[in-house]
Order: sequence, then C-alpha cells, then structure tokens
Amino acid sequence: MTDVMDNHQAPQDELAVTDPRLAALLSYWRELKRGSKLPPRGALDPSALPAGLMPHFFIYDVVSDRQDYRMRLAGSMLCAIVGSEMRGKMFDDIHPADQAAAIRREFDEVVSSGKPHYAERSAQWLPDRQLPYRRLLLPFAEDGRTVDCLGGASLFELELPPRF
Repeated sequence: MTDVMDNHQAPQDELAVTDPRLAALLSYWRELKRGSKLPPRGALDPSALPAGLMPHFFIYDVVSDRQDYRMRLAGSMLCAIVGSEMRGKMFDDIHPADQAAAIRREFDEVVSSGKPHYAERSAQWLPDRQLPYRRLLLPFAEDGRTVDCLGGASLFELELPPRF
C-alpha cells in the first residue's frame, strides 16, 4: 500500500468531514460521549450507524502491552478491497510496515489525545492502482479516559464495487 499523506488532513479540533456518512458517524460518536468522557465500545449500536456504513466500518482493539492494534471488526467492503478477512490481524499484517508508519502515527495520536482524526488520501490497496479514500478514526474508552479501542470507517472511491 503506497500512501499519499498530504491530500487532506483536518486538525482534530476542527474536523472538516466532507462525506455526509462520515459526518453522521462523527455526530453519532459525539452523542455517545458522556460529557467530557469518551464513550465505551459497548455503547456502539450497529443499528444506529448511518445507513450503508456498516460494510465500511472497523474496530481495532488497542493492545497496550505491545503498543499495537488488533482488528476486532472489519466490514465486508474493507475485506473485499484488501482481499482477505482482517478480523484478528494486527496492524502490520493489514498495512505493510514500509507504508504504515504515517497511518500508525495517526492511530497513536488518537490514542494519546482521545480526539477523532479525519483524513482523505490515496493508497495502493489494489496491485494495479491507487484508490482514493476518506477515513474517520474515533476513540473509545471503557473508563472514559484511557483509549482502549478505535472505531471508524474508510470509504473508498471505486469505479466498480468489488465482488463478494
């Protein structure tokens, strides 16, 4: 996966989410917050996600003893684009190490800051071409403070949808 990082990245406090489905997901996450506390993963209700977003939705567990991320849930569209089931895989098993450093920094920043992150970029998810995509990354915390889970969605711009 080749990553073009500077297409568009919004500062965490001023997220300019351009896709209405991701904007609705951010709004839903904000509703789940308990005042200044982060919402727990258990507060997520898949039926309350914006329409059509579930195939693009993901959840990573934060593996604190390894400072790593394990895919807990990957929507069917994400798996189809990558070409394999991603559930249970570690971050580096999904993103090649030589291309993942910048994305990992974003994950790390969300974990340390407790603030969402939005990015628009292109990546070579397919062997023959770059795919533009938009990604919203959201923090979750059982105790309301210590991020133990990252959720969000990645929306790819595809000429034709992948076959399942």
